[in-house]
Amino acid sequence: MAANKMTEKMSDSSADVGIDPPKKGDKFRCSSCGMELQVTTDCGCKDPGHVHFHCCGKELEKS
Repeated sequence: MAANKMTEKMSDSSADVGIDPPKKGDKFRCSSCGMELQVTTDCGCKDPGHVHFHCCGKELEKS
């Protein structure tokens, strides 16, 4: 049962990143503490759904 919840959460959070993998210059921000990440190199993976950035227990939002 816990695995199903985790799978659902991962599926939901992958939608936050979008269908395109992160690209150089993209910024992601934590809505709780304001910490920000900037991507310095394109992600070349074929499956962008595996990309997850987390802070304060939440998925970072693309800004």
